[in-house]
Amino acid sequence: MSLASLPAMAQDWSFIDPLMAQALDIRADEGAATLFVDHVDPNVATVGLGFHYYGNREGGNAIHLNVGLFRRTDAGWTYVAPVEIFGLSPEDARFLPGEIAIQTMMQGPNDPRCCPTQVTRWLVDTRTGAANIVD
Repeated sequence: MSLASLPAMAQDWSFIDPLMAQALDIRADEGAATLFVDHVDPNVATVGLGFHYYGNREGGNAIHLNVGLFRRTDAGWTYVAPVEIFGLSPEDARFLPGEIAIQTMMQGPNDPRCCPTQVTRWLVDTRTGAANIVD
């Protein structure tokens, strides 16, 4: 579930912003990250996947992506590992025992750079952050 998709139910997750800013290298002039979590309540949730898209910092029109795995421990939320996922428009996050399934849009063979149409499904190991394409 994405916090962005549950505004009416979402509780205050602002406490995680500094952790995500540091872990995902979010700079002041860049947009916020999107966090997918296994439960909308931060006191119940145990794992999350953060996505941060940002423009090329040296100029140009490239879009970059940093993804990170986060986990709640007895001491609070922590950053576990970077996750190598590619694509745009992450959605349909499903939290399964030991893994997170999520999809992104990537360029198909005949897609222009601007407009990817190929759905790519990923599985992320919640212990290590290792990601693999499935399908």
